[in-house]
Amino acid sequence: MPSTNGHGPKGDGEKVALYLRVSSDEQRERESIKTQREFFEQYCKLYDLEVTEVYEDDGVSGTIPLHERSEGRRLLEDAQAKKFETLLIYRLDRLGRSLLVIVDAHDRLQVAGASLRSATEPIDTSNPSGRLIFQMLASFAEYERETIRERTRAGLHRAFRSGRHFGVAPYGYRADEHGYLQVVPEEAEIVREIIGRVAEGSSLYAEAKRLNDLGVPTPGFRYGSREKHPGSRLWSVATISNIVHQSAYSGIHKVKTNGGKDVIEQAVMPILDDQVVQERAAAALMENKRYPNRKNDRRYLLRGLVKCAACGAACTGHSATRRGKKYHYYTCHAGRTKNFGTGRPHKPTYLSAPWLEDLVWTDVRRFLEDPGEVLERVREQLDGEDNTTELEARRDELAKRLVARQAEKDRYVRTYAQGHISEEELDVYLADLRNQIDNLRLLLESVEADLSDRCERTAATNTAHAWLLSLRRRVAEVEQDTEEAFRERRQLVKLLVDPISVGKRQEDGRAEIQITYRFGPPVSSGVAEEGSSVESFKNGSIS
Repeated sequence: MPSTNGHGPKGDGEKVALYLRVSSDEQRERESIKTQREFFEQYCKLYDLEVTEVYEDDGVSGTIPLHERSEGRRLLEDAQAKKFETLLIYRLDRLGRSLLVIVDAHDRLQVAGASLRSATEPIDTSNPSGRLIFQMLASFAEYERETIRERTRAGLHRAFRSGRHFGVAPYGYRADEHGYLQVVPEEAEIVREIIGRVAEGSSLYAEAKRLNDLGVPTPGFRYGSREKHPGSRLWSVATISNIVHQSAYSGIHKVKTNGGKDVIEQAVMPILDDQVVQERAAAALMENKRYPNRKNDRRYLLRGLVKCAACGAACTGHSATRRGKKYHYYTCHAGRTKNFGTGRPHKPTYLSAPWLEDLVWTDVRRFLEDPGEVLERVREQLDGEDNTTELEARRDELAKRLVARQAEKDRYVRTYAQGHISEEELDVYLADLRNQIDNLRLLLESVEADLSDRCERTAATNTAHAWLLSLRRRVAEVEQDTEEAFRERRQLVKLLVDPISVGKRQEDGRAEIQITYRFGPPVSSGVAEEGSSVESFKNGSIS
């Protein structure tokens, strides 16, 4: 049966609204909106409360401010419209998971003339005593949340140090019922083969192609001892590189914690008989990285930026010779392997590298030479999400209330001196006043920080013109045929260009390209023109 919390609900025609919230994490822990709804049905029936409105934020984090939640925003608007007098919540943490979020929500309700009451805690902010308890519980709620997080983190670290594994197991391993990594023999054999071949001089691309041609299943991922989930349909150079550098294969599994700041080492069963082999493989990759452009190699300006529209795979640069002439092109895995895996097969797309790179670089030059249109789009985007006026109004209103609260202290002291309130009542009123002042200062600092952030973004926009002009003056430098100039030209392209989608029209097989730039809508999108160099590859046949 619901608790009375030491105070009975007022009833007597009072307009009461209900607010319910759970986050996605809490849903996984079987706490649901339905649970809260069933509780409130009994609670309101027990105390004969008439509910005017119910607000439900399902799957919304408690760290998001109330006024930024869909139902929370509607709730505050209804409070300002006097549709209810009291907001009833299941528990204080339904309102928020941090002190700032809880205090801000309560303050906005208070400004609208609505009080806050908890159905399971002694909170009723319609009186000073209730506000004091609210302040204490709000502080304890945040403290408890941080304590739980710290305990969870510490427990996880202890488990890691003891050798237990959580999360995705490295390829070649699976966790037993106790959480310790055990070797998967068939996968371990592939690991030994890959690292051994790389140590003997094989490249990442050669290994990826070999495994794809053989139809070897990709690593996928496996959580602990569960069944393995299939991964992408093709091996990639990144996957091979990760295998070569995975320290667990030599007997030490390194677990990164605290966002990668700390590393915990676990002793695991090694897959490699000789650690030297892995060291040789890593050294070979480092040597290849130091000297990536061998004689007659071509540098690809759009490396890592081109995606296949049909399968979503990356299109990488390759070359082919036809009738004595060498062609350079971008193509996806479907164009370079005979094995399509389990994905949907499609005709390979070959796109002339010089043609596509010239197309993109021409647009980049236009961006740099005429920044006005670009900046206008940036300003329009900022204006669309501009809440400066609302923040300034909130800041002014909080500042006025802070001054008013600070002046109330003398009024309470005079009232006590005149004998209208007791010393105990004075202590309660002054403690309540101190908490209100602290809350107002906290909210004012938060709004000032939001305004400062907005001003910085505006200032960055205003200085973008000078930034683009400085880049424009360097265009001639980066177009020189030197390694340094190419690196700078590529840096500019990566800065201004989002992934480029390439594909083929089904009706005639001609290339179709969509280029999206970071400072505006797609500029170049369409079908390759007749006679362009891309037509040499339009049928996908290279000889």
